[in-house]
Amino acid sequence: MSHLIGKNRTLKFLCFNAGVCFKQIQKLNPRTIILTSGTLAPLPLFQTELNLEFKGNLENPHVINPEQVLISILKKGTDNQCFDFSYKNRDSVPMNIDLGKTILRIASITPGGMLIFFPSYGLLE
Repeated sequence: MSHLIGKNRTLKFLCFNAGVCFKQIQKLNPRTIILTSGTLAPLPLFQTELNLEFKGNLENPHVINPEQVLISILKKGTDNQCFDFSYKNRDSVPMNIDLGKTILRIASITPGGMLIFFPSYGLLE
């Protein structure tokens, strides 16, 4: 799902849990599967998620410099809503609206784009 959020900016929502779709690939019984990505590490955890044993692997150093990365925990949004996405609170309309506004605000001042992970399709929606 994509939404245009301003001139030359698009907000795209994706589910990155490959295990959801990978079962269909496994049913085809392929002889070889090649997986490439900058976000597969740690490989043992990824193997568990796919329920697959990797017979060979190659890992290279990260291509993004540390000064290009900012990892942050936001306790509150732009409307000052406390972010508590525990199961009992995740359907809070004011909190989710504030999350959307906060993402839009950060995206408007972030050069080169952002990558945001959601743990499920439900939270993504």
